[in-house]
Amino acid sequence: MPVIAAAGIAGAVALAAAPAVAAPAGSAATTCRISYLPVPDGGDAYRTGIEGGDVTGRYAVGSVEIDGRTEQVLWTNGVAGVPSLPFGEGKLVDVNSSGVAVGYGFTMNGTAIPVAWSRTTGLRELTVPEEGWSGQAAAINSRGDVAGTVYDPADYDNTQVAVVWPADAPGTVEVMPADGPHWAADLDEDGTVVAHLGSYIWNTGGSAVWDRARDRVEQLGDRTFASAISNGHVLRSRDSADGTVHVVRAPNGTLRDLRHLDIAVAINRHGDVAGQGTVIERRNGSTIRLELPSGGIAWVTALSDTGIAYGTAAGLPAMWKNCR
Repeated sequence: MPVIAAAGIAGAVALAAAPAVAAPAGSAATTCRISYLPVPDGGDAYRTGIEGGDVTGRYAVGSVEIDGRTEQVLWTNGVAGVPSLPFGEGKLVDVNSSGVAVGYGFTMNGTAIPVAWSRTTGLRELTVPEEGWSGQAAAINSRGDVAGTVYDPADYDNTQVAVVWPADAPGTVEVMPADGPHWAADLDEDGTVVAHLGSYIWNTGGSAVWDRARDRVEQLGDRTFASAISNGHVLRSRDSADGTVHVVRAPNGTLRDLRHLDIAVAINRHGDVAGQGTVIERRNGSTIRLELPSGGIAWVTALSDTGIAYGTAAGLPAMWKNCR
């Protein structure tokens, strides 16, 4: 495996709180209470994004701009820390309940390498099927299975495939048993993957569910896009005469249209959904109002099973509690 270029922060940095933003004046008591997340000292809170979080709500991962450069951030119970990463460019995009984060880094020649990072083991490169291949990790579950996408840089469209790096077989990689190209979007706690059939550029093939336990791939239909899965609940969109419709497919196969979100992004094991809007939409169709600045909307990118959500509000990194 190639060695990732050393160009990151080597140690911890001081932390500063994000600027305070007042809650809506005169608003009624809100179930889903907001707090703003701290960012590293010198970081631009308005250029901070939350990429993912774990099922317990303890961890979230994202990035922040500091003096024109981008650094990765891991929040633990709302406290920010900066992983010591030996790459200058790259990204951490998801984290599990043990604090293991996954994403990608770049080698000195610009090749993307799928990686996992934790405080105890540091940075670890994930196996690719062939020497010289590129890849990115996209999701990790609590037991440590990692889903992502790998490809031959010389033949990107034809070789791009969704893969899983299984926790119980370190150093190995499983390839989705379907005609390529395809790429992984998310990973359930039981190891089931949602993937899209088609390359990142040509997304006409629709999405699929890869049931690894049964070695079965179920296609969800043309012009569908599945973005998340939790406890068998699949969050996807489909085209309609009125535009894009966001849908939850329950474990029994029934479909539920989402009616209270502009864009649906995150789902938890209960079937609750969040995204761009002012509420979290529950499985039964009821809503929980997100506490927000007056006239603001949220962009929730991580929704835990315990009622903790992460995202941005008024452009600032935020965490909401009691969202159940």
